[in-house]
Amino acid sequence: MSDSRYKMSISLNVLNHLGLNLYSNTPAVIAEVIANAWDADATEVKVDFDIQQKTITVIDNGHGMDMNDINDKYLHVGYQKRDRKVSDFRTPSGNVSDFRTPSGRKPMGRKGIGKLSLFSIANKIFVYTRKKGGKDEAFLMDAEKIKEVIQNEDPSSPGEYEPEQIEFDADIKTQGTVIKIAELKKMRLTQASISGLRKRIARRFGIINDPLEFRILVNGAEVNFSDRDYFHKARFLFQYGDHDYAQYCQNLDIDDDTQKKMCFERPCRFDQEGNATEAGEYEVSGWIGVARHSNDLDDQGQGDNLNKITIVVRGKVAQEDILNELRMGSIISKYIYGEIYADFLDEDD
Repeated sequence: MSDSRYKMSISLNVLNHLGLNLYSNTPAVIAEVIANAWDADATEVKVDFDIQQKTITVIDNGHGMDMNDINDKYLHVGYQKRDRKVSDFRTPSGNVSDFRTPSGRKPMGRKGIGKLSLFSIANKIFVYTRKKGGKDEAFLMDAEKIKEVIQNEDPSSPGEYEPEQIEFDADIKTQGTVIKIAELKKMRLTQASISGLRKRIARRFGIINDPLEFRILVNGAEVNFSDRDYFHKARFLFQYGDHDYAQYCQNLDIDDDTQKKMCFERPCRFDQEGNATEAGEYEVSGWIGVARHSNDLDDQGQGDNLNKITIVVRGKVAQEDILNELRMGSIISKYIYGEIYADFLDEDD
């Protein structure tokens, strides 16, 4: 037994700050669940919005969880997916930033708090899961009961919340996880809102560029690049890296001399000072578009402003709007939008 006179403890009240009020927009929350499915080596994720039941259900065919995974990882707030001691992940180089899932993916998750964001939009979370060859597991997390535990917590002794075990009621063939998000807060599901959510989910992931590796389906229809519904707004395009984003842009201006689309290749490797050089250790990819009119970037009816450049790390949006950080004041800033992939921003070394 330690003879230290001091100890650190953490109150469950931290959940109020980390999860129960973490996000304000639904696509960001759904993105966290999809990211968990990616980390579980799923090849397909189904997001089903039920207008009548007022629920959102996310189904993946990943490796699923047994009881130890649930308690030691999923319900462990702050669980480090990239810890060197974690057996579910491997690393080719020994570098913590190079940790991979069993199938070789770089995990999107890091801090182990993404699942708490579900309580930002709903009061009840039903989880059904099965690991290959394992037993069915099912439990309910209830935001109101978590708040009760927090309110009754003894300040001198951190409390514990125990999710309720429930009957397994999910169609999981061999392995995978089903998360049912119920009792939605301040959110009314309609066909129009579902269409908008589909579009905004598409805008949060770069991994949908490779449907053979990972598919996202919303109410049965696969999400793809065209669902982003913004490439047609580009008049000029600047590309970084090898992927041809111009193929999605139907309305690019045509150069009078070459009769080719106005698409310009830009350097994609940089040194520590930000100088473009093929030997640079920092590599980016992606695109920046210039719209014909500034109001083209007002996404009418969706509550989404396209006049921004997002930063994508490991296939998922990490920074919503770098333009806002740069505080660009010139008029051209009102016409530009895009997304830049920069995986090195997630490295620890």
